[in-house]
Amino acid sequence: MDPQALRIVSLLRETGITIAATLPDQWLGGVISALEAEPAIRLVRVGREDDGVGICAGAYLGGQRAVLVCQSAGLLLSANALAGYAQHHQTPFLVLAALRGGHDDAYYYQTYKHRVTVPVLDALGLPHHTLSTPQDAAIIPDAARQAWLSRRPVVLLAHRDALRTAPEAS
Repeated sequence: MDPQALRIVSLLRETGITIAATLPDQWLGGVISALEAEPAIRLVRVGREDDGVGICAGAYLGGQRAVLVCQSAGLLLSANALAGYAQHHQTPFLVLAALRGGHDDAYYYQTYKHRVTVPVLDALGLPHHTLSTPQDAAIIPDAARQAWLSRRPVVLLAHRDALRTAPEAS
């Protein structure tokens, strides 16, 4: 298992996260495998990202902490649910999203997602941080604290290289 994926999951566990809602994604595969192997975190596979948002919100209402693990396309799909839980219900959880469509992505159909993800998060009033390198994962505990203190989802946008130990060719 990739050491960076294990480090990310360890940091999530240290923040008190006990539930992870996720959908498959090539870039997040190592993190999802590490979550599946972590006995302290219950992995819930969902069919749509907005279902994952609901699971994370429900976890909070049940006294637990959660993370949604998806790609940036899922954030765009979940905009209404994220805005409602952030602005109306003031529900904290983390989102770890692969930031697809940038210089590190080989698929043209992902490019618009990269252009619009941050503006959409800004319009929704959702705090977000970018993970560009493996070292940037160190922000996970601070982002979790920000979510719990501000009572809203906080998004971690991860470039491909931030999610793995050894960068590969695109």
